[in-house]
Amino acid sequence: MFSEQLISDYLSTSIEQFQQDCSKLCAQHYPTVHNRGMRENHLGMALCRRIMATLQQAGLDAHFSQHKNDEQVSQPVFVIDTTEFSIAVIAHRLLSANKACRQGLIKTIADVRTTLAPVKPTYIVVVADHWFDRSKASKEIPAWWLGKLPKNIEEYITDGIKLLSSTNSLAEQLHDGHHMSHGEYHLHHPLKRETNNKTVLKYLLLSAFIPLHK
Repeated sequence: MFSEQLISDYLSTSIEQFQQDCSKLCAQHYPTVHNRGMRENHLGMALCRRIMATLQQAGLDAHFSQHKNDEQVSQPVFVIDTTEFSIAVIAHRLLSANKACRQGLIKTIADVRTTLAPVKPTYIVVVADHWFDRSKASKEIPAWWLGKLPKNIEEYITDGIKLLSSTNSLAEQLHDGHHMSHGEYHLHHPLKRETNNKTVLKYLLLSAFIPLHK
């Protein structure tokens, strides 16, 4: 029996390596990425490859497929299956940080949960990206995702980003609206400046790990 912590560790390893893939993709497609973020297929497929590699290195027999898409789920969803558990990967571009875009992500997560009908421990992994802009909604994204402001808020200020608190959070909205809880939510900044190797804080990669069987 695989513990939830072990599966979380597998995903943490995968996301750490996945950030290197993001850096390469962004370097190759910089103008597009800077203006629009990465395509959802790029995000989803790249993360799935890393998760598959991590599981296979751990000696697990894992199978990858694209979740059958219908009118209920509006974007690609990928499923990684093992005999012990399943992982559904949702990739989402936060082109805007406004309420409609956030609500769209929440709806996708809820719709995927509905269509999966898990018969074994099942997890949703969400990966999203966002370029900060000057809007209030954009500055709220880290607090909305984490449920609180990040500890390194001074680093963002130094980089010209004045983060703001959020009146609600992704976890709260999933819990209150869809009875989903027990998730883990993280922020990442995979891009580095070529000139001085400093982290590009204006590009934000977000990940979530949500058990469905609790």
